[in-house]
Amino acid sequence: MTGPDGQVRPGPGARIIPLMPGVSRASGARRAELQVAVRQVVSHLVLEAVPADQRSPLFDQAAELLDEAGWGLDELYLAATDPPARSALFRALGLET
Repeated sequence: MTGPDGQVRPGPGARIIPLMPGVSRASGARRAELQVAVRQVVSHLVLEAVPADQRSPLFDQAAELLDEAGWGLDELYLAATDPPARSALFRALGLET
């Protein structure tokens, strides 16, 4: 419906689902696949380059998740080498509870 000011408004009884940017929450097998991809991207960034033909199919998506998290290289290095830091990264990305 269009209101008197020309703005589109939901009709009576319409259900509005808010869309918010942020980390998507993967579940089940997808979560495990994303964890592997995130580990691969972190390793690629701070330890050793991963050749393109050896990358996970979710490599680019994992890189985008890491970008959203806003972690610095020092924090990513720690996540690559320290299991508790890796768990903290996974929790920040919504890949671990």
